[in-house]
Amino acid sequence: MNNWLPFIIVVLIIVIGFVKTVATLRTTVKNENFAIEFMNNYRDFCSPLFQNTFNGDKYQWLKMKSTKMQTLMGSFGIASVYKPPGANHYFRNYEIIVNGISGIRENYSEMVNSYSLDLERRILQEVISTIDDVLLTFIGAAEGWVNEAQKEVKNPLIWLREGVRFVVTSPISLMYWSGLVRYRMYNTLSNNYPVKLLSFLIGVIGLVSSIVTIVTGYTPFRSMIGF
Repeated sequence: MNNWLPFIIVVLIIVIGFVKTVATLRTTVKNENFAIEFMNNYRDFCSPLFQNTFNGDKYQWLKMKSTKMQTLMGSFGIASVYKPPGANHYFRNYEIIVNGISGIRENYSEMVNSYSLDLERRILQEVISTIDDVLLTFIGAAEGWVNEAQKEVKNPLIWLREGVRFVVTSPISLMYWSGLVRYRMYNTLSNNYPVKLLSFLIGVIGLVSSIVTIVTGYTPFRSMIGF
C-alpha cells in the first residue's frame, strides 16, 4: 500500500483538477449563453425604437440584468474615458452597459419629444451602436474562452495543474470564505506569479516522485532522498 501512496495522492489531485476544469467549462459556457441572451434581448428592444415603439418589458429585463452583464464583462464593459454623443463633457471609468441602458431610455424620450428629430435620432443610434459593439466584442472573447476551456478539459496535465493549484490556494480560499480577505485580495493572491510557480513545482515534484516510487518501490525511494 505504501508503494502506491504517492501515486494515489497524485491521482486524487488530478481528479480534483478534472472536476475544476469541468466546472470552469460549465461556468464559461453559461456566461457565454447569458451574454448572447442579453445581446438578443438588447437588439429586440432597440430595433423598434426608431418606429417610436418602446418595449417596457424588454427594458425592464435589460435593466434588471445590466448589473450582472456589467460585472461579467469586467474591463470589456468599461471605458476609461467616455464622451456621450452630443455632449461636451467626459466620464472616466464609464460603465457602458449599466449607464448605457438607462441612457437609451433618456435619449429615446428626447428623440420623441424633440423638434430636432434627426439630431436626436443620430445620438440614439450612436449610443445603441456603442453598446452593441461592446457586447459583440465580449461575446467574441467569451467564445474563445469556451474553446480554450473545452481543450483544457481534455488535457490531463491541465487537470494536474488545476488540482495542485486548488491544494496550494486552499488556505487563501478559506480566508476568503471566512471573510478575512476581500475578493480582490483573494483573486490577486490566487493568481500571482509565486503561487503559480509553487503550483508548478509541486505538480512536477509530485508527478516525478510518484513515478519513481512506483518503479523503484517506496523503501528504495526513501533511501534515495535520504529518509
